[in-house]
Amino acid sequence: MTDTTPASPPVLARVLIVGNGIMSLANSVTVPFLAVFLHRDLGLQPGMIGFIIGSSVFFSIFAGFVGGSLSDLLGRTRLLLTSLLGVIGSFAGLYFSHSVLAVFVFNATMALTSSSFGPVGKALLSDLLPPGRRVKWFSYQYMTTNMGYAVGPVVGAAVGLAGDRSAFLVGALGYGVYLLGLAGVLLLTPSLASTGKPGRTVTGEGQTQLFGSVLQGLADSARVVATDARLLFLIVAGLLLEAVHGRVSSLLAQHLSDAFTDGTAILGYVLTTNAVTVVVLQLSVSRITGKRNPVTSIVVGGLLTVLGMAGFAFAQEVWHFIAAMVVFSLGEILICPAEFAIMDRIAPEDRRGSYFGAQTFAQLGVFIGPYTGGLLLAAYGGTTMFLGVGSFALASVVIHLLVGRRIPGLAGPVQEPAAARPQEEPADEVA
Repeated sequence: MTDTTPASPPVLARVLIVGNGIMSLANSVTVPFLAVFLHRDLGLQPGMIGFIIGSSVFFSIFAGFVGGSLSDLLGRTRLLLTSLLGVIGSFAGLYFSHSVLAVFVFNATMALTSSSFGPVGKALLSDLLPPGRRVKWFSYQYMTTNMGYAVGPVVGAAVGLAGDRSAFLVGALGYGVYLLGLAGVLLLTPSLASTGKPGRTVTGEGQTQLFGSVLQGLADSARVVATDARLLFLIVAGLLLEAVHGRVSSLLAQHLSDAFTDGTAILGYVLTTNAVTVVVLQLSVSRITGKRNPVTSIVVGGLLTVLGMAGFAFAQEVWHFIAAMVVFSLGEILICPAEFAIMDRIAPEDRRGSYFGAQTFAQLGVFIGPYTGGLLLAAYGGTTMFLGVGSFALASVVIHLLVGRRIPGLAGPVQEPAAARPQEEPADEVA
C-alpha cells in the first residue's frame, strides 16, 4: 500500500474518483436510452429488447469476479487500462451496429469490460489509502457516480442524444478522456503505477505456462471465496438489499402508471429527489459514519429502506412519495459505502480484488427484486408489492446483525496506528 499522510491522498486516488464521475456521465447518456435506440433505430420488439438489456447483468457478474481476481494476479492499473480500451471499443461497435447480433455482442462486451471497474477500483483505493480513510473515499466514489447519473440523462435529452446513435460516440469520448488522464498520471508518477501490483508473482516460461498460472490463480481465488462463510452470508445479505435498491425505479414506474393519471410526472419528481438527496447529503453523512461501525450503518440504512418502502406503499399524494424517497435515499447513502468497508475488512491482503469481485454476485438482486415485485403487483397490488420487496431489506438487516457479531474486528470502528493519527485531521479534498 502506498504510504500517504492523511492530508495528502495520492493523486491516483483523486483520478479514480474523478474518473468514476466521468464514466457514470458517459454511461448515463447512453445506457438508460438503449431501449429507445433498439426500438426506434433497429425496430426491435419489447421481448428482444428486454433480453438484450437484461442479459448484460449476467455478463457483469461474471466479469466482476474474474476482473477482480485477475487484478490480484496481474495488477490493478493494468486491468483498468485494458478495460477502458474495451469499453471504448464496445461503444464504437454499438455506433456501427445495424443488426441484432452485433448489438447483443457489443452490449455484452461492454458489460464484460466495464464491470471490472467497480471491484478493481475499490480494491485499488484500498491499496492506496490507510484503513481509516477508505470509507470516506468509497463515499466520494459513490457520490460522483450519482452526480454523473443525475446530470447525464438531462443533458443527453436536452441536446438530442436520448436514443440517438451518436450518443455512443459521446460515451466513447468520455471513456477516452478518462483513459488519457489515467495513463498520463501513471506515466508521470511511476511509483504509483506499481500500486496494486500482483500479490503473488505469476511464474512460468512462455505463454502456455503464463496462461496456466493465471487459470490456477483464478481457481485458487474461487476456492478461497467459496469456502469463506462470512463472505457468502454477506453476499446473500447484499443481494437482498440490491433486490430493493437495484431497480426501485421500475417498481415505482409500474405502480404509478397504474394507480395515478399523472404517474410519469410523479416518477420524474421522485427519481430527481433520489439523485439530489444522495448528492447533497453524501459527504455530510460520510463524515459521520466514516470511522464508525459499518455494520451499524447498514442496519440503520436497512431500517430506513424498509420505512421508505412502507412510505411508497401507503403514499397517496406527490409529497408522500417525495418524503418516502428522501428516507429511502438516506438508507441508500448509509448502506453503499458501508458494504464496501465491510468487504475491505474481511478480504485477505492478496485476495482483495477477488473479494470485491465476488461482491458483484449480489447484482442478482437486480433481477429478483423487479421479478418478485411484478408478481406481487399483479396478484395483490402496489401496497403489497412495496411491503413485500421491502421485507428483503429487513432480512438483510438480520443477517448483518448475526454475521457482524460473529466476526472478530468486523463490527468495531477502524483503529489506526497512533503514529498515523493526526491531532486534528484536515478534511479530504478530492480534487
